[in-house]
Parts: sequence; structure tokens; C-alpha cells
Amino acid sequence: MRKYLILPLALLAVSCGSNDDEVASGTFDDGDGGKASYSVKGDDGDSEVTIKTDKGEVRISGGEKARGSLPMGLKLYPGAEIQSSMTGSGEGSTGAMLTFKTDADKDKVIDFYKDQVKSKGLEVKAEVNTGAMKMISAANKDRESGVNVSATDDGSGGTQVTVIAGGNG
Repeated sequence: MRKYLILPLALLAVSCGSNDDEVASGTFDDGDGGKASYSVKGDDGDSEVTIKTDKGEVRISGGEKARGSLPMGLKLYPGAEIQSSMTGSGEGSTGAMLTFKTDADKDKVIDFYKDQVKSKGLEVKAEVNTGAMKMISAANKDRESGVNVSATDDGSGGTQVTVIAGGNG
């Protein structure tokens, strides 16, 4: 149970401190008999939380600390304003989730990522278009690596985008 309490406490601690200072850190029981550690750096607008166990690591970033890099060499949409990112690795797998805003139309964003995934040897397996939202899902032949991209009209002429990518290796 304690492992579920540590993240909210760590995020709360982000509201203190300067941008690069570690504002909180510690260890806790991972719920499986092992130990895990966490550290929080930054402040409320520019933060990074890192959680490490013997099985891997997760980083949750916001503001300027949010990383624009995605697995498999995918690129960030040009001119995108990153809102948050999360990366993780462990037991031979890596993954990332990135949210951003852009002034571009959702169709252009989806076309950009269709080209990106195809250039990485992935095949678009599904496409969804609900009017305000478009989404693609792509994977490699063995389905060991994949990408999901959703682009939604934000109501102000821009687009809110979430990219989730990951795989083995």
C-alpha cells in the first residue's frame, strides 16, 4: 500500500525548491519484498520525478524537464509545445508517453506520425476517426514494438496530442 502513497507525496514536494534542486528523495518497500527509491527535482512548473527498482526505472517530467525523445527514434512534431512526458525501462523493454500541443491540424499531425512509423518498419494496424479525434496504432511484424498516437482538436484551433511508444530492446 505504501508504494501507492509515495508518488503523490513526491509530486507534492515538487512545489518547493528551485528548478534543479533535489527537493525530496528516499526509499520505500516496493510491495514485492524489495526496495525502491525516488527522487524529485525542480519546482511546480518544471519538475522530474524518478522512481527506481531492481526491475527498472520510471521518469515523469513536466515543464522544461519534459523530454522530447521517444523510443525507436521517433521525432517530436515540429513546433510542438511539450506538456509532459514519462519514460520507463526495465527487464529488456523501454517505453515513453509524451503529451504536447501544436497549432497544426490533427490530420497533419497524424500524417506526420504515419510517415514516422512506416520509416521505422512499423505497420499501421488501426486508424480511428471520431471527428474531433484521430488515432493510429502501429506495430512491428512481431508486435514487440508499437506506437499509438491520438490527436484531438483542442477547441481553440490547435491540437492536443498524446504519443505512446515502446517495445523490447
